[in-house]
Amino acid sequence: MFRIVLTVLAFSLFHVDVLAADAQRGKQAAIEHCRRCHVILGENNMSIGNSPSFKSMVQSKAEDWRYKFEVFYALRPHPSFVIIREFRTSPEFPLGITPVVLAMQDLENLMAYIDQLAGELRK
Repeated sequence: MFRIVLTVLAFSLFHVDVLAADAQRGKQAAIEHCRRCHVILGENNMSIGNSPSFKSMVQSKAEDWRYKFEVFYALRPHPSFVIIREFRTSPEFPLGITPVVLAMQDLENLMAYIDQLAGELRK
């Protein structure tokens, strides 16, 4: 929890120019980076182990479902392989782990895609 608070605080302290969020680019980022572990609605049908699908996460009854998407990079297991280009240096990766490198713009686009999915699925 402390790591999440520090990460959110760090993002709020630094100004990063971000263009308007683009849901289609967010979907492309999800397909490129997230589908290796998660099922992306309409794109793939298999996930790794107990990795939840985007659909199940968006349809979650939990009140903080959207917040968990906003800070996913700070929630386990993501910190071990996700790098936010503007704020984090590369950690040592175990052999065979390919890091996911995202920019702040990618995060904004992913959230636009998630909001679009929520509009379709949370009726």
